[in-house]
Amino acid sequence: MNFRFDAENHEYFLDDRRLESVTEILERSGIADYRFSNEEAMLRGTYVHTATEMIDRGTLDWETLDPILRPYCEAYQRFIEDKRPEILTSEKPMWHPAHFYAGTPDRVALMDGIVSLIDLKTGIPNRATAIQIAAYRELIRMNDGIVCRKSFSLHLRDDGTYRLDALPGGVHEYNIFLAALTVVRWKKEAA
Repeated sequence: MNFRFDAENHEYFLDDRRLESVTEILERSGIADYRFSNEEAMLRGTYVHTATEMIDRGTLDWETLDPILRPYCEAYQRFIEDKRPEILTSEKPMWHPAHFYAGTPDRVALMDGIVSLIDLKTGIPNRATAIQIAAYRELIRMNDGIVCRKSFSLHLRDDGTYRLDALPGGVHEYNIFLAALTVVRWKKEAA
């Protein structure tokens, strides 16, 4: 089977079958509400993800960085300097071979000697993040054989600061995600 990610449209495919994404499942099930996320904020988040990946690789040109993105990148740089994570994977599209959903976990890192999933956020904290992280943890386990022992939400703020929140992302949250996936597919079949 051929898995591919269409970055332009943010869609995942297995051969010709389009796979639902983790965030799409959370939104369509009613667990997450992205109605108040405007296009500008979503685009900024995408650019911040790209820029922070460049920070990880040491290729970000700070001189040409858009001033709107700078405080978020400075916050990420502070996080890197404070916590010194060893990035194991970054922004890697994955799919689940049993449940046929897909997603792109932000970072898998060795932090304080523990393999951890780190999910970057530039917007308002959301309760659904723990469920999102549980789905990503399972993707990572199934694709790379890596078990993330801890999960974090890294909130990068527009004032150059960050907040790192430990989140659950275990069996309970994953079961909620699977229930959401079932609801989304049921709705699709009923339509």
